[in-house]
Amino acid sequence: MKNIFKEVRTEIKFVRTINVDYFAHIHEDIEIVFVKRGSVTAFCDGKKYQLSDNMCFLTAPYQVHHYTDCDTKGEYILLVIKPSQLLRYGDNFASGAPQTAIYQFDGDDNGVLEALEAALDEFNTGGTTGIMDGYFAVFFGKLLKFYQFEKGKTQNDTVRQIIKYCIDHYRENISISDIANELGVSRSCVSHIFSSRFAINFCDYINSLRLLDAIELLKNESLSITSVALMSGFSNLRTFNRAFLKQYSTTPTAYRREILHKK
Repeated sequence: MKNIFKEVRTEIKFVRTINVDYFAHIHEDIEIVFVKRGSVTAFCDGKKYQLSDNMCFLTAPYQVHHYTDCDTKGEYILLVIKPSQLLRYGDNFASGAPQTAIYQFDGDDNGVLEALEAALDEFNTGGTTGIMDGYFAVFFGKLLKFYQFEKGKTQNDTVRQIIKYCIDHYRENISISDIANELGVSRSCVSHIFSSRFAINFCDYINSLRLLDAIELLKNESLSITSVALMSGFSNLRTFNRAFLKQYSTTPTAYRREILHKK
């Protein structure tokens, strides 16, 4: 499983997709979701945004963000890129973050979407670094005109340490008290961060991490469903089935059957 606390990304992630559902995470990159059509609920530093057609969602490095309830009949463009890859526009993110994560384009978008589409087309055809730098300069030059930045609006070390601890220990039987004791803060402090910054409760977040493991393990036909549950950190099969159904609206058995059918 990828370390989403501070992922070391050497390549740009740039895709056209129908699904951006993703649990709360944090990294050192800039992340953009442009909704061409469809809807998705997005969270950034605990603030909830309802995204719809022609909206852009922009998060700065070290902002906690995630997506839920994605309309898979829609079309979204996802870009994850390091500030250092944006030439002079990366400086905008050096000391702060956007005052709001979203911008709604009504009518004339000053060529923002056209520039993003052109960059994606070039990326998919293997554009060279120099050419891609030019495309990104055009896109961010247009996009950032619509955003106001607030200095110092970044996550503190406690937030990052909480996420790191969860990622390092989610396969274990951990609790909020374990995190509080490890970091030397109060239990109420950790609970408050989950509710105000992550907009997801502790159990659901830990289960999301476990379920990502389970999805990969289910591809191994030699593993029983019970083994998958225990290996990914669930205490028993019943808890695993309940969490899986809540997250994916299907059972682990049905999901594996679908994978085998596609093969």
